[in-house]
Amino acid sequence: MKENRTGLGITLRDSDDFVLCGRAIFIDKAANSKWAKLDTLLEGIRLAQSLNLDKVIFEMDYACMVNYLCKYKDGITTFGYRIKEVREMLDSFSKAEAKWVNRGGNK
Repeated sequence: MKENRTGLGITLRDSDDFVLCGRAIFIDKAANSKWAKLDTLLEGIRLAQSLNLDKVIFEMDYACMVNYLCKYKDGITTFGYRIKEVREMLDSFSKAEAKWVNRGGNK
């Protein structure tokens, strides 16, 4: 995050951890880490949908986001509303899961 821009990075791997593709984008807004992780997840979901993937696991190193997704309750905040939208997007897959991974898993 720098100068009202936030960089997002996504890596798509198969079940053997072979890298299939990746995406790095910048969005023109400053965001705290919680919103940046949510934006990254949204981009990852869109990428998986564009490739017509059916069974997906979204791994992230932000435990709070995984908890938001796995222990989802209707929220009355803007962030809670966005989590609800993400859950609805995840329902488009036959199987979708969110997992926490250690940051070192990205190496």
